[in-house]
Amino acid sequence: MRRPDLLILAGALILASGLLILVSWPISEKSWPSMLMITGTGIGFLVGGFLWRHRSGDGPEQDERTDGITSAGFRYSWYVTFAGMLLLASIGPFIPLDAPLNLYIAIVLMVASAIAFQGYLSLRGDEW
Repeated sequence: MRRPDLLILAGALILASGLLILVSWPISEKSWPSMLMITGTGIGFLVGGFLWRHRSGDGPEQDERTDGITSAGFRYSWYVTFAGMLLLASIGPFIPLDAPLNLYIAIVLMVASAIAFQGYLSLRGDEW
């Protein structure tokens, strides 16, 4: 079974459970958002599965070089992010940063370093 088919199956099961909950439970202000979220998730999975199945062969061509650059870029980005998290943990006692700021710094570091490493490795050539 292919991934889009699994996504469609999961969406159908989640949608069926959401509709069953919608029919069988008493509707109140507290239960309404949960019912809508479960049903909406099922619909989202179904739509995503059908769209994925529809355009499964339209992706860009990828070769071993592109796959290698992508994996090496993510690997180096992980190393940089790990070092950045260690740095944030070590300066924590001296410069108090709250949790949302630490999370924001980590996410920005992850994304920026992944983009930078993949761009650098793709411009560098085949000897990466």
